[in-house]
Amino acid sequence: MKGQILDYSIQTNSGIISGDDQNRYNFTGAEWRGQRPPTRGDRVDFDIDQSGSAVQIFTALGPSNPIHNISEQLDKISDQNKEEEQFNMIDWFVKCLKNYVVFEGRARRKEFWFFMLVCFILGIIVQMIDAILGTDKLLNGLLNLALFLPSLAVGTRRLHDTNRSGWWQLLILTVIGIIPLIIWWASDTKRENNQWGQPAK
Repeated sequence: MKGQILDYSIQTNSGIISGDDQNRYNFTGAEWRGQRPPTRGDRVDFDIDQSGSAVQIFTALGPSNPIHNISEQLDKISDQNKEEEQFNMIDWFVKCLKNYVVFEGRARRKEFWFFMLVCFILGIIVQMIDAILGTDKLLNGLLNLALFLPSLAVGTRRLHDTNRSGWWQLLILTVIGIIPLIIWWASDTKRENNQWGQPAK
């Protein structure tokens, strides 16, 4: 059977696997057959003994899910489980990346502006790398392509938080339209619930 490690404690040398059959199975470190210690989130292949515990646990073979791998890497950069009041600039940026194409819901000012700030800083760094390598804005173009959808998504959620439709972002196609957009993106959260959910803060 295949599953995923939910938890593993080095102190007790035991853990829990969530099987693909939606059941949970306890296991001991003695049953682990991997080359490195078990880690939360690892995909595993295992057998079940008569008592219902997982035995003969191996790292699962097969193609890995690149989206899941990216999410795991982002989790190493930022702890998204802490309170948003404790978020720093990188935490807000990672939150937007993990909500890559989420156009529903609401986003507070910090989430939008810190994301845009990190995008701006990354843009400068990548332009410098392009200049050094002589790649003629290739890396900058790739960065802009990668950040295009999360930028649209967080912009939409920020407008939702001011009780406006995300479609107002189409104003950016006009020269003067950026002015009201910046004003709206900088507006404070509307304190009442709206069709996009509860206030973002």
